[in-house]
Amino acid sequence: MDGKELTNEEALQIFLLDIGCLDELLPWTRKFNMFDVLKISRTEIRHSNMLGWLLNPNENHGMGDVFLKGIFQRLVENDSDGRYDVFNVLLMDFYTFSVMREWKNIDILLTSTEEKTVVAIENKVGSHEHSNQLNRYRNILEKEYPDYNRMLVFLTPDGEKPSDVENWDVLTYSDVIDVLESATLQIKILPDVDLMIKNYIDVVRRDIVEDQQLIDICNKIYNKHKKALDLIFENRIDGKAQLTDAIKDTLCRLSEEGLIIYDESWGYNFRTEAMDKYLLLLDEAISSWGSTNIYSYWFNVRDDRFYGIFELAGNNVPEESMKKMQAITDVLKPNDKRKSNFTYKRIYTTKWYDVSDDEDIEGVVDKAVRAAVEDILDMEKKALSQLNEN
Repeated sequence: MDGKELTNEEALQIFLLDIGCLDELLPWTRKFNMFDVLKISRTEIRHSNMLGWLLNPNENHGMGDVFLKGIFQRLVENDSDGRYDVFNVLLMDFYTFSVMREWKNIDILLTSTEEKTVVAIENKVGSHEHSNQLNRYRNILEKEYPDYNRMLVFLTPDGEKPSDVENWDVLTYSDVIDVLESATLQIKILPDVDLMIKNYIDVVRRDIVEDQQLIDICNKIYNKHKKALDLIFENRIDGKAQLTDAIKDTLCRLSEEGLIIYDESWGYNFRTEAMDKYLLLLDEAISSWGSTNIYSYWFNVRDDRFYGIFELAGNNVPEESMKKMQAITDVLKPNDKRKSNFTYKRIYTTKWYDVSDDEDIEGVVDKAVRAAVEDILDMEKKALSQLNEN
């Protein structure tokens, strides 16, 4: 209003007069989804049932082995430890695989007598690994299938690392959805199956992984009515607010100490001087995030836990910067097959940090955030040093 800062009352009035801006969220709030109707959108066992059905090439979904083969291919692409022979894995007869659910408590088990291969998938949606279960499952499979090739897969929303990293591969629900969408484009399926799969993809994007379109719309609404929404958020009852503030406070202190580049308006995102010199900022705010930076370090916070991420944004990146992106990807995620054709690409994640402490939340969060940032800075130093040597 004429260049003056709005009062709280004026900001709320303007927001209420523009309440129609929230209509952009209707596709997420009013869209029919059969998984919502059945109240199973966040139920781990139902997701395992759905995935077991999709992974079975002989089931009635009409996709044959396209989805199963795509999952195998993604596992090979993500394999940075050289566990698998590409030709041996991808030239298997996938129609020989059968699928079992909850065999000896293993969520999904795929076996092929002809290919002498067994695949175990431990699925975690709203829970976490417990009771040394991954080691127990591995021991069971070694005993029951001694002469088989064994592929062990830990499936989580965000790529949480398993306790037994030497034997279990990581697969994310983003991987699953990418492969499933690709499969539906490759083959024509019946309308009722197509509706079910689209509903499943929508509900996973909304409730399990991050829906970038929804994030963009929310950011647009927030930027337009920041003062009013901040006022609403500040006065709401929310147990997560204390955790959010504590993380931001520590990031602010780390910025003041010169360790990172951070502004409180960035949420959980931050940058560094060293990576800014390597991956130069754009002249315009046209990156995948609608900003000038083409990379980001950020924290994914879930309940009382979080982990750090190093992510690249592939839209509108100059050729020279894209070459540098590929170079650092080769160092940190050497088996990644996506070259220049990507919107977002995570190439490094830290371990999970638990910050559940009601008595000293600020102290616990400060320690955890500093540890996560130290992990990221150590990774950055080693990666850039290796690039300079080359």
